[in-house]
Amino acid sequence: MCCHSGYNRSGLVVAQTLIELGQNSSTAIALIRQRRSPWALNNQTFEQYLNTGLDVAYLLTGLESHT
Repeated sequence: MCCHSGYNRSGLVVAQTLIELGQNSSTAIALIRQRRSPWALNNQTFEQYLNTGLDVAYLLTGLESHT
């Protein structure tokens, strides 16, 4: 599912910021959808990333940083 009008990517970034500031993932996602649009974060993979934690999702996907 691609990003449409920033509903997924920007929602992911804002939700992750809310999580880092102390919100749980369900509350962060609900706030994004309430304030932005009911269709925000409609990418289920992004929602799963937030529920799992981006650091854990990163490890589970097997991605490597080449710095």
